[in-house]
Amino acid sequence: MAMVINTNVMSLNAQRNLTKSQGALGQSMERLSSGMRINSAKDDAAGSAIASRLTSQIRGFDQSVRNANDGISLVQTAEGALSESSNILQRMRELSVQSANGTYTSGNRTTLNAETQQLIKELDRISESTNFNGLNLLDGSAGDVKLQVGAEANETISVSIGQLDSKSLGVEDTAGVGSFVRTATGASSDVSAPAANATSLGTGDLVINGIAIDGAVAASDTASSAAKSSSAISTAAAINAKSDQTGVTAIVGETSVGGASQAAGSATGTILLNGVQITLQTTADTNTTRSSVVDAINLKSDQTGVTAIDTGTADGGVTLVAADGRNIALSNEAGGLTAANTGLGLAGAANGNSSITSGTVTLVAEGGKAIEITSGATGKASDAGFMEGTYNGTNTQVSSNLNDSTTAMTAGNVFINGVSIGPSYARDDTASSAGNDYSAIAKAAAVNAVSDKTGVTATVNQNRADNNTTQNTASASVSGSINGVAITGFSTIGGASNTSADRQSLVNAINAIQDQTGVRAVDTGEDGTTAGGGVQLIAEDGRNIQAQLTNGASAGFGAGGADATTTFVGEFTLNSDKEIVITRGTDGDIADSGMTVGNYGGGEDGQALANVDISTVEGANKAIVAIDNALERVNNVRSDLGAVNNRLDFTINNLTSISQNASASRSRIEDADFALETSKLSRSQVLTQASQAMLAQANSQPQQVLSLLR
Repeated sequence: MAMVINTNVMSLNAQRNLTKSQGALGQSMERLSSGMRINSAKDDAAGSAIASRLTSQIRGFDQSVRNANDGISLVQTAEGALSESSNILQRMRELSVQSANGTYTSGNRTTLNAETQQLIKELDRISESTNFNGLNLLDGSAGDVKLQVGAEANETISVSIGQLDSKSLGVEDTAGVGSFVRTATGASSDVSAPAANATSLGTGDLVINGIAIDGAVAASDTASSAAKSSSAISTAAAINAKSDQTGVTAIVGETSVGGASQAAGSATGTILLNGVQITLQTTADTNTTRSSVVDAINLKSDQTGVTAIDTGTADGGVTLVAADGRNIALSNEAGGLTAANTGLGLAGAANGNSSITSGTVTLVAEGGKAIEITSGATGKASDAGFMEGTYNGTNTQVSSNLNDSTTAMTAGNVFINGVSIGPSYARDDTASSAGNDYSAIAKAAAVNAVSDKTGVTATVNQNRADNNTTQNTASASVSGSINGVAITGFSTIGGASNTSADRQSLVNAINAIQDQTGVRAVDTGEDGTTAGGGVQLIAEDGRNIQAQLTNGASAGFGAGGADATTTFVGEFTLNSDKEIVITRGTDGDIADSGMTVGNYGGGEDGQALANVDISTVEGANKAIVAIDNALERVNNVRSDLGAVNNRLDFTINNLTSISQNASASRSRIEDADFALETSKLSRSQVLTQASQAMLAQANSQPQQVLSLLR
């Protein structure tokens, strides 16, 4: 080994080992002093990232446990208050039962009612004052309280209590839907026969909650004089025959025929009202005429079952009402009587024709059960006066019935919940190629423009054009278009045996341009002459479908047949969490809107506790029903709160277990093992001392070179 003095390799090696030993000694001392294996990311880069993520989860779990415990406290606060509310209701019911007893005087009942009113006030005080951390729990202002019970976003449990005061307790939601008024006219002066276009509920027309309703029969209506099978009475009887299966009861409403705007004029003539002849005389004074018409009709009310009502204005004329829901059959028999000079709704009953108006039928399902109305296999629900849809106490859906209307909706066509709808604008429909202002998209947009006022929103349905082709059975050259885009690559094969191949050829050609038209085609597997057969055209977004075939012999789209361009307009659905009331607009042309006059959706049963008065036997009996409804509501809420409390208990146990296991995992990653680290410390200390000693020896080695110079 050469002896050199410029480079002391042994010293350098000793220094390197000393530095290494000191580093290991410093790391051991750091870990032992902090208790952490990872004190900075350089100690374990991957482990540091994992431990940080576990720390986020653990702290989130721990906070979630605290949140859940807070939730339990909130729930217990509400449930405790409701326990007292339940006690109050039990006492109120006891007082109501006592007041309903015939042995008590009016003075006794007044005393009983005084205590009841005080209990109602206490019920309201509990509702107003029960709060948790400043959050009112029973007055409805809290809404849907979301408890964050997870370490990640949106891991929540919802608590919804609602309003539980005397104004909201006592009534319960019921599902309900009203039929619309049907009026038929016919060229027959014999009102004992139904008008030519009168429709009655037929077997296969109506399905309620999945149960097919049998057809209405005339024998069910002993009150109407004409078109008995199409009356509200016979319709309700047919529905009620299946009420044990549907859970739905039909209630007959009154029949009403609106008056006509008057114009002064003198005339004398005869009308036939429910088979009874009535002579009317009009004068130049509209007020006198209305009074005369009302008197003449009401003079025979016991025979007709119809009462005339003076609206008090020339614009309103005279309204006819049948309180029992029987049909009102009206015809203008002889003389110069008109709708204008009588104020009666004679427009459809002129020239010897008869006008028959049916009453309304309201379907009611108790206990919040939904009512689902669909058309039967062989008819339409509208023939029975009902709109297809789903109705319950808290959610209502009503389908439109545009019937391919090509008229835009104007302001004044229709009112929803008292708010005028429309007009519909082409600018709201950027999908349709034509007729944008009368499309389902545009009309739904008109409804949604005022949804903040009506509480009703509209969603556009899939536009499906069924049974719209009548297929060729002979060779022909065919061309056509969908939404203005030419159909190419399609030619008929000809011959009845090849109709399936023809349909498939057309389907392929239409689907090849789907990206341009927004319309796809489906082969139904049946010839176009078969109901529901031919080629279906479908626009998923509800846009209008304009279709045409040219030079196709018997091939064509829609009722127009060959060479005609047919426009298929989609439908929309009205949605609301409350009752939807549709009324005729100021211009009366409601058909353009696709909607039908009627009440659709939920109603209420019972009376609010705030209106309870047990100072009479009748009031006490009503109070018992209201209090029973209130108790059921309170008990249901308490049951829900108890279930949430139990759920939170389980949630806490689960979160605690997860946090424990996550903490153990994190500990294995970042906590120092003292047994291991003290062993490493001892080793590092010995190595450091040895390295220092060896460094001293190495540094003295160059001095040995001096011995060669002596």
